[in-house]
Amino acid sequence: MFAISIQEMGLTPPTIILIFVFGVLFLFSFALTSKNMDTKGLLRVLYAKPLRKSDGSVEYRNKE
Repeated sequence: MFAISIQEMGLTPPTIILIFVFGVLFLFSFALTSKNMDTKGLLRVLYAKPLRKSDGSVEYRNKE
């Protein structure tokens, strides 16, 4: 009853294809990177106070 058609929304076939392509790319990239997002590593970065060395690298101290 309250539904509108795809053309009334302003979606043309090229835009639908673009939405689909970017959606697939997002899911693919998420699947590749989700292995590297573990809880221990994320919490270490979020809660640690990093120590920046003179060469520009960052070291995270272990909580002991």
